[in-house]
Amino acid sequence: MNGLATEEKTFAVMEPPAVAESPDFLVRSRREVLRLLNGIMTEGNLMSISFLNADCAVATSLVYVDEPSNMLLLECPPEWQSVMYMDSAGGDSIILACAFEDSKIQFQSGKGTIVDLDGTPVVGLEIPEFMWRFQRRRDARHRVSGLTITLNLGFLECDAEVTDLSMGGIGMFNCDAEVRLEAGEVLRDCAIALPGVGAIMVDLTVQHQTPLQSVDGRAVTRVGCEFSGLSESARQLIAHYLDALVMV
Repeated sequence: MNGLATEEKTFAVMEPPAVAESPDFLVRSRREVLRLLNGIMTEGNLMSISFLNADCAVATSLVYVDEPSNMLLLECPPEWQSVMYMDSAGGDSIILACAFEDSKIQFQSGKGTIVDLDGTPVVGLEIPEFMWRFQRRRDARHRVSGLTITLNLGFLECDAEVTDLSMGGIGMFNCDAEVRLEAGEVLRDCAIALPGVGAIMVDLTVQHQTPLQSVDGRAVTRVGCEFSGLSESARQLIAHYLDALVMV
C-alpha cells in the first residue's frame, strides 16, 4: 500500500492521554495490537469514530492493516467531510472503538488523511502504539433521561420517553393513554434520538407492560421492548452512546 495518493492536508497525531499501567486494560504489545486490528478487520466488526470537538459519532469499518507502512485504512463514512468542517476549529484527535472478543477495544488517533484506494476514498490512520481493552457486560441496562423514541404505529406516529436502554432493548413510558400495545407486537422503523449520534432506526418487539404511578401522581405504563434484527451500524452507535454514559 506504499505510494498511495493522499490529500495535501495531513493531520498530526495527538499525544495519547496518560493512562495507568494496568495489564487489565492497556495493550502496549505491538504484536497484540496488530492481532486485535487484524481480527477486527477479518470479522468485519463495525467501529465508531468519535469526533471530540464536533460532539458526534459515525460508524465505519477497517478495510486494511498495512503493517509495513504503519497505516490503517477505514471506510470513509458519508458524514466525514461535513464533520471535518464542523470540527475544523477544534482539536486534532478522534477516538475509535469496537466490540471484539467480548471486550470493548478503543484507541486514539489523529484525524488522518483521505487516501485513494483503487478509485475509492478511504481514511488512512497511523497504527496506534497502544490500545485499551475493557471487558463488557452483556446487555447491561442503563437508566437514561431526556431520550425520546418515535414509535411507528402504522397509521400514526407518537413520541415516548425512554427510561432505560441496553444493547438488547429499551424501556419506555407509554406515549399516549389511547395507544394500546400488546405483548408480541412488532413496531418497525422506530427512531431513537441519541445525543451526539442522531436518529437510529430500530424495530421493536413488545415484551411486557407494567402499570406505574409517576412522581406527580399520573398513571403511566412502562413498556419493555426488545430490539429485533438490530443492524450492526445501529448496534455500534448504541454501544458508543452507552459507553459514554458509563464514563461520565
